[in-house]
Amino acid sequence: MKYFWLFVFMLLSSYCIAQPDISGEWRGVITQNEGGFRSEYKFEMYFVQKGKQLTGRSYVYFDKAYAQMELIGSFTGKNTISFQELKIVDFTVLSGLEWCIKRGNLQLKKYRGQWQLVGDWSGATSFGPCIPGKVRLKKIKPQV
Repeated sequence: MKYFWLFVFMLLSSYCIAQPDISGEWRGVITQNEGGFRSEYKFEMYFVQKGKQLTGRSYVYFDKAYAQMELIGSFTGKNTISFQELKIVDFTVLSGLEWCIKRGNLQLKKYRGQWQLVGDWSGATSFGPCIPGKVRLKKIKPQV
């Protein structure tokens, strides 16, 4: 009987390991490898987390140009998230530029006391694949 309770305790404790809550605002940069329209853009992600599932928006911008995308994602590991932008919901039109719909995998890390999301992205436009790059974001603490 005591082995039964030990088994139940171990099973429950494995389910009780909670995912970190990444809800809120994340800001930083998204880079594009050589050959892209620009090497670096400002990038923001806003997440709402329910368990392992994520919904939200992303914003990519430079100068006065921007695009806002709807996104979904999920935890694929304790500190790994996978995201996928679904569609562009608002944007500026620029000659010679079509905004990429991105997807990627990001690692949640704590560096010098601040949460960060870092990883790779790839994507596509109606013309074909985008030149991929990296994402580096920091969690923004809500202002009181």
